[in-house]
Amino acid sequence: MDTWTAKRLEALLRGYIAEKVPPSMRSSVRLVYRMENDRVTLTEERPESPRLGWTGSDLAQFRLEQGAWSLYARSEDGSWTAADCPAPQADFEDQLEQFELDPQGLFWK
Repeated sequence: MDTWTAKRLEALLRGYIAEKVPPSMRSSVRLVYRMENDRVTLTEERPESPRLGWTGSDLAQFRLEQGAWSLYARSEDGSWTAADCPAPQADFEDQLEQFELDPQGLFWK
């Protein structure tokens, strides 16, 4: 992914996370993202204990494939599986919205 796209996604994700997790909840849950090549992984973290820090659970992965973003969910065996819906989208925001809406119950359990 090019630098401009990465910067745009970082701004979008920072805004999304700031809206999703209210300040009063940030000591008990946080959302973080990792960018690796043409993939963005969104993870929910919760405190394990004061000494051990935070532990995370991957929620979704967005992949830029052939110029369009696809949405992936974790299967029970821990591998990433393409979500049946929606179809790949050119705009990352469209896939982020589908993740948030989660019409199939794949991400927010």
